[in-house]
Amino acid sequence: MSTAQERTLDPADWTTGPVADLYSSYVAAAALSAAQELGLLDELAEQGKTSYGNGDHPHLDDEVVRTILRALHWAGVVVIEPDGPVMTGPRFAEAYAARGYFYWLVKGCGELFSIAPQVARLENRVGDFYHRDMRAVAIGSRIIGEEEVERLFDRVLAARPARKVADLGCGSGQRLIRIAGNHPGVSGVGVDISRAAVQLATESVAGAGLAERISIQRGNVLELDPSPAFADVDTITCVFMGHDFWPYDSCVATLRRLRAAFPRAERLLLCDVVRTTELPGPGTTVFTLGFEGVHALMGDYLPTLDEWRQAFAESGWECRTIHPTVTPPNGHFFELAPSAG
Repeated sequence: MSTAQERTLDPADWTTGPVADLYSSYVAAAALSAAQELGLLDELAEQGKTSYGNGDHPHLDDEVVRTILRALHWAGVVVIEPDGPVMTGPRFAEAYAARGYFYWLVKGCGELFSIAPQVARLENRVGDFYHRDMRAVAIGSRIIGEEEVERLFDRVLAARPARKVADLGCGSGQRLIRIAGNHPGVSGVGVDISRAAVQLATESVAGAGLAERISIQRGNVLELDPSPAFADVDTITCVFMGHDFWPYDSCVATLRRLRAAFPRAERLLLCDVVRTTELPGPGTTVFTLGFEGVHALMGDYLPTLDEWRQAFAESGWECRTIHPTVTPPNGHFFELAPSAG
């Protein structure tokens, strides 16, 4: 019998304290994701306060709003004042900065964790054995990338402007919209396998008044063939989906196929998060456990940085520059060019 089993636990040992905090943290994470989708976080960021579900959000149920805000009060994200408004709390700035990670995890991928026991069984890992909200994944990924990744794109493309950009796994379409806005002469094409993401991107492009310069199409990035829409693309971008190229042989084949599908491409700008090799601990960064856990549940292989380097070399892409990123943690922005010959 283990030491833990031998010791008689007092209920106070687990009804409050670290284990109880784990439970409450789960609820607070869900509340943060919900507050993001409902616009409560943006309201707090802009005004410094919001209503405690007192009818000031006419399309929302007051009791649900209070439940969300109570969980965020526990987490220090907001402060509920007696008989007053809900104010931003001591952890609001950090939570707001990290909101994309919570939305990606809870709204985009939350179902995977609830069905972990089922998907752990080998006989269940066939066909469409899981579901993700790809619209939420696209929105969460966009927010995650805004802090650092998109600024890297701005810098790289300012130094050497593109003529036509193909964004693989285009998600919400915001990257192409941003590039077209910064460079009036640039056109683009976005490709995504998700119907929800394609619809979202198409709506976003139209809303930005860029439908004549940017087209969005549904397609599997792993199986792209030459197309008139790709013939004059000189710059390929791919953010947060490169791990879908893997395992190794598939990645090499996909990277080679991109050279054929985009015959005039002069560079591939690829950004992705790599797998960590150390055990998690007190210094584990936000996103790491969620990102690696979600892809393990889906059965997707996550490469290390060294494995990416090897795949680039074998597939005919020269890695010119690597920019490590802090947000997302363990991210790397690769500037690649077709190898001679």
